[in-house]
Amino acid sequence: MALIVEVLGRHGEVRLRWALGDGPLTIGRGYDNDIVLDDRYADARHARVVRQQDGAPVLEDLGSVNALGGPDGARVTRVVLRPDMQVRVGRTRLRFRDPDAPLPPALPDLPVERLRVPLWLLRPWGQLGVCAVAAAATAWDAWSDSYRGSAASAGLYAALGFGMVISLWAGIWAVAGRVAAHRARFLAHVAMVSGVVTVALVYSWVAVWIAFLFPDNPVASPAGEAIGAALLAALLAGHLRLASRMPRRRRWITGLAVAAGVLVIGWVAGLPKRKEFSDVPTFAPALKPFPAAWIPTGDLRSLREVAVGLRSKVDALRATHETVRDRSDDTP
Repeated sequence: MALIVEVLGRHGEVRLRWALGDGPLTIGRGYDNDIVLDDRYADARHARVVRQQDGAPVLEDLGSVNALGGPDGARVTRVVLRPDMQVRVGRTRLRFRDPDAPLPPALPDLPVERLRVPLWLLRPWGQLGVCAVAAAATAWDAWSDSYRGSAASAGLYAALGFGMVISLWAGIWAVAGRVAAHRARFLAHVAMVSGVVTVALVYSWVAVWIAFLFPDNPVASPAGEAIGAALLAALLAGHLRLASRMPRRRRWITGLAVAAGVLVIGWVAGLPKRKEFSDVPTFAPALKPFPAAWIPTGDLRSLREVAVGLRSKVDALRATHETVRDRSDDTP
């Protein structure tokens, strides 16, 4: 009977396949074995596979310390091998399969897209660098917004919280990628969300300065929403690039659709909170150390001229109002 021996990994993945022949086959940690196990609980010469007189393959223990783990988990010294049987050698599981066992269909080999990014971003150290920059930016943002004595601890807690949140987010995408495309790429997912968060933080810092310099700018809010939606769409498209075999156009359509849905939900949720019209101006509470030399100023004489001009306009409007009122009183 012909069999295929599979060496299984910790999570059940197949690390090695070997066809059993007619001759003996040795298994152990020593380099002179036919199947070499990276297992400290396996002996140098742990077991061997031989044929009985009827041709059935048998796994025999060679006097090892931990013997063999049979199909029922009990320690044995000899096992007659059958298809779909699992035996433990040390802490390594061996599975024996029929050569004619059915296999799942092959995955389509789609053309690999060229990533238009620097090569160092594809390396682990480059991805770790992106994560470190994002964590530092998050810590700086929390530290700069804190006016308490524990500002340093606030930055540290923000960086730790950032790491936990993006690790959970990237872990979900990594599991999805493992299921859909047979590749996890956890670190790449972490770098992806870290890069987007860094860009979002930089924009938020710029937006605060814009709100300080131009507090009544009507374009700031729509621009912020558009940039946020674009970053969300890019983030989802990037995750789908790493976790699926979806074409580029479909990835971006999915990302844009989700971002548009988030915008609509936020707009609908904010409808009850909209205030009625008020003549009291509102300004963003943003204070920045802006250099005084850059602020346009004038002397007291120019201020007096402006005040006199405003007073003249107010007097003219009052005179006009009194004239109209007198005419209305004289009308029978």
